[in-house]
Parts: sequence; structure tokens; C-alpha cells
Amino acid sequence: MELYGLFGFTHGWGRLLTVMSPQGTSAAVSHIDPGSGCRQDGGGDRLPQYFQQQSGALEALVKDYGIVVLDKSTWDAKKAELGDRIFR
Repeated sequence: MELYGLFGFTHGWGRLLTVMSPQGTSAAVSHIDPGSGCRQDGGGDRLPQYFQQQSGALEALVKDYGIVVLDKSTWDAKKAELGDRIFR
């Protein structure tokens, strides 16, 4: 499964990872098990986001699921390229 990620911060400066996939949000949410170190939110008409609850949990998620982490400009270009497919 192709997975792309973008690191960010919450309003309280917690770390989060937003994920998109050409296979859609439902497939991504079903595929990724955040485990006890992260909390998942989103899906459906919102991209899934994983909020770090234990140090190193987001990096483990990236490694375990082969998520390709993009910078903001590359993320925006990939999101435009994939279009509405990411919200299936």
C-alpha cells in the first residue's frame, strides 16, 4: 500500500502525522494500527491523523508501515495529483 505522511504539530505543540494514500482514507485507516503510542483521528472525508502519545511512536509508525514522509510543498503537489481518490 502506498502511504504518504506529513509531520505537524497540534495547537498544544504535540506531534502529529497526517497520512494520505491513493487507495483512500478507509484503506489507510484499516491498514494502519496506531498501537498504544498514538491516537488516530479522521477518516471518511478527512485524512487520518495520528497523534503521538509516546515518544518515538510516530517514527515507529513511519518505519513499520513504510510511510513516505514528504515536506509541505511535495505533500501539496502529491495531494493535488491524487485528487479526490484520497477520500474513498
